[in-house]
Amino acid sequence: MKADDSRFFSFLKDRIGLDVTSVGEAIIERALRQRATAANCADSDDYWYLLISSPQEQQALIEAVIVPETWFFRYPESFVTLGMLARERIASLAGVRPLRILSLPCSTGEEPYSIAMALFDAGVDARQFKVDAVDISPVSIAKAVHGLYGKNSFRGSDLSYRERFFSVIADGFEVADEIRACVNFQPGNLLDPKLASQVPYDIVFCRNLVIYFDRPTQQRVFQVLKQLTREDGLLFIGPAEGNLLAGIGMRSIGIAQSFAYRHAPAEAATPAPMQSAAPIAP
Repeated sequence: MKADDSRFFSFLKDRIGLDVTSVGEAIIERALRQRATAANCADSDDYWYLLISSPQEQQALIEAVIVPETWFFRYPESFVTLGMLARERIASLAGVRPLRILSLPCSTGEEPYSIAMALFDAGVDARQFKVDAVDISPVSIAKAVHGLYGKNSFRGSDLSYRERFFSVIADGFEVADEIRACVNFQPGNLLDPKLASQVPYDIVFCRNLVIYFDRPTQQRVFQVLKQLTREDGLLFIGPAEGNLLAGIGMRSIGIAQSFAYRHAPAEAATPAPMQSAAPIAP
């Protein structure tokens, strides 16, 4: 499919913020061919007309383009830092409400489940926190809710958590019900204004996403993430994304390899305007 592929590239940028050059045109073209063949389309024009008229096909193309690459406890120091600072934050809340945490994109669930496991290991009671996990892919959400994982989801030298929080089954490993109960999975798009208007969270994880966006979209997304993070909260990002945060008034907390950031003091930056808040539905 080479006939005016730019319209498909523009569609993906508008819908999910994807900068095609970040993943390579060949990968996108392969996904387009796969979907056109699956839909029995004769050519690129035929597939384009189907795409713009079918929400189902739009989602199918997005699923074909998104290839989850995630595993449990990716960047371990982030989770050590999470456990330490979450205890401090919970103490300051004094039982008024649970700690609110957001994981997006949550992919197939490895990150939000890692968050819950890290908090359990830090001695945090399940009643003291709740994790909202959001992803644009309903297929990934369904896999996360199912809670079954193969060996590729477990990497690194320390897999002791697998013995504590998983059961061995014929097809792999099943996450414990106590961990599953701490996470609320739901579909959502970071570029959707509805998400940006949610009540800010104590802790936000959004890692290795903005590297796939062009610069204007990166700036837009980081403004949303700043809005979603409370003034006294924490934002965890990917290791290659920190240099983009200084310009919007976020600074590193200074713990090596944690990739954790917080709002800069008011005198150091002018905060982005907050939108009206509305809670995420369970």
